[in-house]
Amino acid sequence: MRTHVEFFVRDMARSVAFYRALGFEVVREWQDWALLDREGARLALQADGYARSHPHYFTPHLDGPRGVGVEVPVEVSDLDATFAAASAIDGAVVKGITERSWGARDFRVADPDGYFVRFTTPLKGE
Repeated sequence: MRTHVEFFVRDMARSVAFYRALGFEVVREWQDWALLDREGARLALQADGYARSHPHYFTPHLDGPRGVGVEVPVEVSDLDATFAAASAIDGAVVKGITERSWGARDFRVADPDGYFVRFTTPLKGE
């Protein structure tokens, strides 16, 4: 199994629709869990109900802010098209496209639960 990130989400349908709009495809679904993929970047979504019914260290904090202090980078082949898709989602983009001194372009979104995702691509020739 590859490494992937798993987000616990309040509304599974809303979160799946959000990530589909950003170019992710649903690879597998099972009950209140979905595995998404975009160009090899894997993201799993798990409905909150599971965490509320099982003892996780974060279960008492599910009603608070999510994703604080964490940013998940996803490398994409067409940053401009991804940015256009993200811009069409009301309030999703939290930081526009920026060229970085380390040889990348990127932008950031916040998903419906507040998780931060940075879409990035290497600068040409880097």
